[in-house]
Amino acid sequence: MILQRMAESLRSRNWGNLFTELVIVVVGVFIGLQVDTWNDARSDAKRREQIVDALATYLSDLRSVQENVNAEVELGLASWESAYADGRRPPPFYYRHQGSDTAPDMWSTLKQMQLTDLFDPVTLFDLSYFFSELDGVGQKHVRYITFVENQILPGLDSNEEVFYDQNGELRMEFRANMNRLREHVQDNLRLTRWADCLVYRLGATRTFDQSCLSVDHQLDGMSRRL
Repeated sequence: MILQRMAESLRSRNWGNLFTELVIVVVGVFIGLQVDTWNDARSDAKRREQIVDALATYLSDLRSVQENVNAEVELGLASWESAYADGRRPPPFYYRHQGSDTAPDMWSTLKQMQLTDLFDPVTLFDLSYFFSELDGVGQKHVRYITFVENQILPGLDSNEEVFYDQNGELRMEFRANMNRLREHVQDNLRLTRWADCLVYRLGATRTFDQSCLSVDHQLDGMSRRL
């Protein structure tokens, strides 16, 4: 209809009407594009909110799991050291938990969701680096568990000399494996602080120029959590 009026105005050289019709067309196109932009922005905001909620829940749950693991490991190691100091020869302390030995690979799923449209580059770097470290710590724990299953569990029903040398000292390979468990506790402590920082970053109403790692997991305005 508008095109017909424009054609008639052009034939009759009614430039005023033609200009008016052109303005109507341009304004209509602009409004249509703007509505699409607003709808896209609302859609992106909703998608970001859903992803942030999922990440915050995952990181908070991960923190709780790691705290529980650390508490059990530290108690077990302390009990073993006490028995060993009393002259007993307890089997090497080891830790195994139900389920998978590594955390679920959430990052691979998230990377398929065009996160570059939703987060600033520093936040993306922080998240990517965190999940890379989480995977690395998980692989270290798999190596620890492999030693436990291959070297410690088969010896539990054997004579205590399987684990101790002729001088009554715990053999170095078993002592080293327990030290790997102590390292795992430290890795968990570092990751829990990092997770806290990421939860704060994702929920903040501002962006930060520094990564969590560069500021020792303590972004500006973040309350220190012991």
